Amino acid sequence: MITASAVIAKIVEFIATKLLGRFADLPFDKRKQACRSLVKLYFCVEALDEVTEEFDRTFHDFKDSGNAEALIHALNNNSHDIELASNAFVDLGKELEQGLEILDPALARCCHLLYISKFDFLSFLSQFVHWEERGGKRFIVIKRPQGLMERVDMEELYRDAQEGLKSKESHYWPSSALDEFDKDFESVEITFEDTETAYQIHEMILAQNKRLKEAKESLRELIKSNFKIEEILFQNNSRPGYRAF
Repeated sequence: MITASAVIAKIVEFIATKLLGRFADLPFDKRKQACRSLVKLYFCVEALDEVTEEFDRTFHDFKDSGNAEALIHALNNNSHDIELASNAFVDLGKELEQGLEILDPALARCCHLLYISKFDFLSFLSQFVHWEERGGKRFIVIKRPQGLMERVDMEELYRDAQEGLKSKESHYWPSSALDEFDKDFESVEITFEDTETAYQIHEMILAQNKRLKEAKESLRELIKSNFKIEEILFQNNSRPGYRAF
């Protein structure tokens, strides 16, 4: 999951940008539902940020052993928490869809990676690293993104979704590289001696985490600017989004 933080950041930033000025005239119950979904999204991003920071701390704990061994230990020691962070996005799925639908149906559709198809996406990424053995030598295989999803034009997706909805296609979903996410990842083998590749992977994860932090801050500012503390903290309905409201 931490190798796809930049994609998550891209979508979260887009959500924060598009929702500016969308809350003033919402009915109370709808406002509450939108608030809850965005706050939960924030904490999902926070969890992914925290586990990536812990990954980096573990990497530096083993740094004296070399980049490759440090990376392998960092990934292996934090794999469970990375999986939990991924599952948090899965649990949010339907509720986030409903929250975005209230605010902007076109936005809900062009951000479908986080809910409609995200289950496959996160299932794919939950196995972003695994062990293999060949010729008596053990190594890890990690899924490294090539940047196809990061280059998706979200504004173009948004315009396509708007046009689709205007034409009365109630279930219109724009197509892009976000739909074929598996084509964006290449499998990279890292042995305990492959210092250079391990260094590159580590630096890539840190660069993606920087973008995630920026996206988290954008979402925090959106929530802070549009909701009172009572709306954020005191929710009388915390049921999962797949249940009826």
